[in-house]
Amino acid sequence: MDRSRSRLRQARLPPLSRVDREAVFVLHRRAWRDTSLIIELLSRTHGRIAGVARGARSARSAFFGLSEPFRALEASWTRRGEMATLTGLDPAGPARRLSGRAMWCGLYANELVLRLTPRDDPDADIFDAYARLLPELAIPARQSNALRRFELALLQAIGVAPDLAFSGESGEPVAAGMRYRVDPVGGPVPVADHRDGIQGSVLLALADGRDVPAGDDAAALRLMRKLIEHQLDGRKLNTPAFFRENPS
Repeated sequence: MDRSRSRLRQARLPPLSRVDREAVFVLHRRAWRDTSLIIELLSRTHGRIAGVARGARSARSAFFGLSEPFRALEASWTRRGEMATLTGLDPAGPARRLSGRAMWCGLYANELVLRLTPRDDPDADIFDAYARLLPELAIPARQSNALRRFELALLQAIGVAPDLAFSGESGEPVAAGMRYRVDPVGGPVPVADHRDGIQGSVLLALADGRDVPAGDDAAALRLMRKLIEHQLDGRKLNTPAFFRENPS
């Protein structure tokens, strides 16, 4: 009887899958049991996955020191069900160490990916946008524009970004010299009062992946925050609290 039950349980288990040396970035880690970690990874071909790194908190572990956020790795794992078991982590190039504001910008980007993307839904555009973002965060003058590009690329990849290059009402191209109110679903709508809305030149720069015009960083930030908050639907991010307290 016990053998029959054991065979029945095994028959109900999903098949074991194996992945070897997959390019990933570390998004997040948290302690699990006494010595292990659960690591959230972003993969180009497997999407966002969570894996158990057994013994990774021990200095004797081959995984020790390889789970810092932003780290580019080659990961191997086995999986049967929702959680993977990491079997190998190898550095993919030198460690990228962000500090100060650059670190908080990176943690904000990581939190966006964790909150807005489902697990096991691969999207090469998200992976590539993240790979482009990290080196720019190390340059203070590039941080703001780099984050705006990443935010919009992420919303576009998950299919919820309005088209900032065209009016949502008329379908006409956005004019650089006009001002617009941007609906998170319907897109830009012209406004008559020039004290309201956002300049068309800012929308066009964002739509084209260019730096926003000098002096318009705050307007671009407010717009992207509005679009992201709409997708979060009342859920709060943790990292923006840092930016509110440290606006420079």
